[in-house]
Amino acid sequence: MYFIWHNNVLLNFGNKEFYLFLAHIKGYVFHERAIPFPDGEERLIMQSPASEINLAFAEDEWEDLKDLLTESAYLGNVYDILRGK
Repeated sequence: MYFIWHNNVLLNFGNKEFYLFLAHIKGYVFHERAIPFPDGEERLIMQSPASEINLAFAEDEWEDLKDLLTESAYLGNVYDILRGK
């Protein structure tokens, strides 16, 4: 299992779901998907499986999340190597 805590977002994934999610978000380009919010800052909106819940990220938050997930994937690969998988 992968448990990802980033600011006010807590995500948990099985191994397969984690890598699918990582591949999905790497396809998002912030400046192509960001929209202006009332506070004047642009944010990227990512839909969740629950149609009532969406996640909004400022550019620095989005980059931090992608970096965090990429580092988690590397660490998962290290664990797999150590376990002989």
